[in-house]
Amino acid sequence: MSIDFCVEKINTRSNTRKMVNEAIAIEAPVNIFINDEYVITLLSTPEFKKELALGWLFDEGVLESTNQLKQINIIQDNINITTKHPIPEEKLRVVSVSRLITTACGLSAKKFFAIMSDLEQKVVESKYSVKADAIIRMVNRLNESNLFCLTGGVHEAALFENEKLVAFAEDVGRHNTIDKVVGIGIQSNVNFSNTVLVSSGRQPADMVLKAARMGIPIVVSKAAPIRSGIIAAEKTGITLACFVRNPKMNVYTHHFRIL
Repeated sequence: MSIDFCVEKINTRSNTRKMVNEAIAIEAPVNIFINDEYVITLLSTPEFKKELALGWLFDEGVLESTNQLKQINIIQDNINITTKHPIPEEKLRVVSVSRLITTACGLSAKKFFAIMSDLEQKVVESKYSVKADAIIRMVNRLNESNLFCLTGGVHEAALFENEKLVAFAEDVGRHNTIDKVVGIGIQSNVNFSNTVLVSSGRQPADMVLKAARMGIPIVVSKAAPIRSGIIAAEKTGITLACFVRNPKMNVYTHHFRIL
């Protein structure tokens, strides 16, 4: 989602100054509640709000099964998820360390160490594999993003099940794009053990661990890996491929899944 924004713009090449209407990406707060209790605010492009909230709860390990869900209510920017049974306080305490998640998606030291301690508990055992040229085709689908072409201000993510596109999302925050496509996948009953998660953003540990919690075996990105992301992928059994640009890519961990 974008808005035509009227702004005075200076062109340094021609040394001209004029008022123009330019497409600008939007960010807006999405407030997540669990059983009527406020948990966190995500700053996000205001599309797929329900999917964002659902994906975030699963990606952060708050929920593990759709059987836990009772209902989801949306009132403007507030999303309340009601569960059949109370969520353990410890889970909510960890994810609520930072009450506001900005589009920069910076981590507090406390949240970082919580992530690193969780790595050993999430191991992806799927033997699913794909050919390298199929990976290239999947990443090329990100280049079809209309919002990025208009604004230059968003990230994209896509989820492929058995090489078929099942979810696509754009957002000002790269973490949000992952949560959105996972949320779409959950609602579509996707078998995550046969999926490839494609992202336009760099891959630190917290991005990789989102995939690990869902059992996604292959994560690929047009961008760079971060050291913590490579460590996370190695420990959780995920195949991590970055700098995916036709006709090549760098595969950093669990190479057997890329044929």
